[in-house]
Amino acid sequence: MAPTPLPLEQMSGVGGYLPAGQEGGPRINTMSMSMLIDFIIQRTYHELTVLAELLPRKTDMERKIEIYNYAARTRHLFTRLNALVKWGNSVSKVDKSSQIMSFLDKQNMLFVETADMLARMSRETLVRARLPNFHIPAAVEVLTTGTYNRLPTCIRERIVPADAITPAEKKQTLLRLNQVIQHRLVTGKLLPQMREFRIKNGRVTFEVKHEFSVALTVMGDSQNVPWRLLDIDVLVEDKETGDGKSLVHPLQVNYIPSANPKLVWVENPQCPERGIQLACTISASRCSWEVLYTQRSAELRAS
Repeated sequence: MAPTPLPLEQMSGVGGYLPAGQEGGPRINTMSMSMLIDFIIQRTYHELTVLAELLPRKTDMERKIEIYNYAARTRHLFTRLNALVKWGNSVSKVDKSSQIMSFLDKQNMLFVETADMLARMSRETLVRARLPNFHIPAAVEVLTTGTYNRLPTCIRERIVPADAITPAEKKQTLLRLNQVIQHRLVTGKLLPQMREFRIKNGRVTFEVKHEFSVALTVMGDSQNVPWRLLDIDVLVEDKETGDGKSLVHPLQVNYIPSANPKLVWVENPQCPERGIQLACTISASRCSWEVLYTQRSAELRAS
């Protein structure tokens, strides 16, 4: 005996899914056309099989009535199927309408949530909210004069660069700096090796013959302001060593203050030469030993 199919009225709950664009919307129960045709054929075949088994037991009039009812039901069912197939040609329009309805429902939900949130903010959050007092003097000054002169001066100092000094002011500053340096050297204690110096353009240059020369300056006229190291030059030289090039590379000279930052700002303002002389003497001694070694090696090879 053939399996009993579901009645057509109960087929609408089979194979439900959500069309594209309707996520979050109401669920619509749908099914494919092939499955619907398969169910209709199974139902028609089942009713025909049952009718063939029951007709021999009935009278001639009852058989005619049953056959007529079966034909009418089957004709009505396939007529509905035919109408459904014709309607399927325009299903894309229905799908678009469903997507539009789903979009409108989603927008309506967002509007409702927004309204609820605004209402909650007005009842809870914004109850204690207050506007600040308006700055009437600043507004009056800006509207009347077109500017505002009450800003902190630190803003101007950080943003607006200072005016450049004139050549006359620069010359006067260097002369004053020369006087400050000369006073510091006269009142301080100089090492015997660094008594030869010259003051020019706001800096003092100490020179130890055949060893090194160093340039210093100060950033103020106070006795507690430390000396600042400007330049170092090693004077050890030998034409035969290093193919006539300088014995000290500029990177090595720059390494002296970077290796010991205390040499840049000398801690003892009264006697700045001790730390500087130590670093420069070490570098000059290394160059001197290198020259002696090279000369001695050349003499040994010549002999």
